[in-house]
Amino acid sequence: MMTVMATVATAHVMSVDRATLNFRDGGAYMVLSIAPSAFANIKFDDNQDGIISLAEFQAHQWQVQEAFVQKVQLKDENGPLALEGLFVNFEPAHSPELAQECIVMLAKFSMRQGMMPTDWSIGLWASQFKNNDLNATVTSQATDGSVLAQQSLVFTPKESSQKLFNKGSRAMTVGLVMAFFLMISMVLRWFFRRKRINGVR
Repeated sequence: MMTVMATVATAHVMSVDRATLNFRDGGAYMVLSIAPSAFANIKFDDNQDGIISLAEFQAHQWQVQEAFVQKVQLKDENGPLALEGLFVNFEPAHSPELAQECIVMLAKFSMRQGMMPTDWSIGLWASQFKNNDLNATVTSQATDGSVLAQQSLVFTPKESSQKLFNKGSRAMTVGLVMAFFLMISMVLRWFFRRKRINGVR
């Protein structure tokens, strides 16, 4: 059963148009930070004073949930992954560092056993900011928290769906890099050990 919560933040958590996706312990954990204007069909400012209050946001939080479910998806080879939980956080423009209101969504998706997600799509875009890019980082972690692989993605309205860790992506497989350096280390150790033995002779 999916759970939904909403609150107001006391501190800035993530910049607007940013996202992260972490794979760990059979779950996919997503953080997505976007402006309220990305929810084009939701009119948050009920009293039309130009400011979105927490009460106004809470009045529309179920619409935010529905928009997320409809517009944001993770897929594997068998189709969309089930959304387990969604935490909705509203950050008002309360400081010079935060020039506009921000909606931060924390979601957990269930991963099918033995399968990794292959596609990530984000369909929430502000119509008046069509050229805004959304920068995302994808990380695959072992059960102990160590990083196995990491990938950087850029979403746009025209490229709203991205492949995850495919051969053509800008993925950096940390495990392979570590294995390479380990192999080099072993070769060097063998070389110097051999040289030392020959020197003794």
